[in-house]
Amino acid sequence: CVGLASLALSLVTVFSDFSEGYSMVKTSMSIAGSDKDKRVHCSMLMITYGMINIWKEPIQAILPQLKDVYNMSLKYGLIDNALASGMLHAYRAFFTGSLLKPFSKEVALFMRNNSERHKRRLMHLSVLSLSNGISCLRGNSSGPQYVDEFITEEHLAEALRNKEFAACEVMFAIKMMCSFIFRRLDEIKATVRQYLELFERQGRASAQFVNIYRLFYGGLLSLHYYRESQDQFWLDRAEHAIQKMEVWTAESVWNFENKLFLLQAERHYAFGEMDRAAEKYKLAQESSKKHRFVHEEALACEL
Repeated sequence: CVGLASLALSLVTVFSDFSEGYSMVKTSMSIAGSDKDKRVHCSMLMITYGMINIWKEPIQAILPQLKDVYNMSLKYGLIDNALASGMLHAYRAFFTGSLLKPFSKEVALFMRNNSERHKRRLMHLSVLSLSNGISCLRGNSSGPQYVDEFITEEHLAEALRNKEFAACEVMFAIKMMCSFIFRRLDEIKATVRQYLELFERQGRASAQFVNIYRLFYGGLLSLHYYRESQDQFWLDRAEHAIQKMEVWTAESVWNFENKLFLLQAERHYAFGEMDRAAEKYKLAQESSKKHRFVHEEALACEL
């Protein structure tokens, strides 16, 4: 069963065969239904809900299941699995727009429960970046006001030097998201130029959750910079993001349609096609509201 789930994960993350991977992991879960090995069961649940089903099922429906995997792993003393599933839940909840006040309490509890496991500096930094990102979005006077204060160039460079590419990409995505929402666009331009191209080369064939938001906010920022400069570099990055979002929307309208509409709207706007842009903005608003992506609904209304 674990082998089948691992193969399903490879089909999704390496080969982007979402339908086959999704079908295979469902088969794996049905076979494992009577498995008494709690370690195996919890590991399979984490793979299924955290890494595969997100490409096919509504993400909001998956979040409670990931939280259950975290609690189940703690119950059975599977600390590594609890840490991994807790991290997966936290990042997915953050980017997809969970209510920030209760979510901030969950993240604080997660950090306390797993403080003994945060011995790697970059692991701790990743979780801390998430916590500070929540404070930044909430506008807490006691927390950091700008993302530049808690995700610096040094943090990103350190992650790359240590080959902690996932941690680096997560911090980069949080940095772009907060900068775009608060319109601190000039401050992040050089960083975006450096890291968008790097991750595009490195992860061209991969499909990880954080890719979604790196491409989404990277695409929005690229179109803003293209409008200002007409630099083909930025248009190429935006076109790459739109192409990926088209592929993913074919797999899950619920999770990706609104993001595609908003990127398309910004592209029309960049080309001066105002009527077509207005149509796509309206579609992005309707889709994000229907599919309960609150951050993205706010962006669609604002832009």
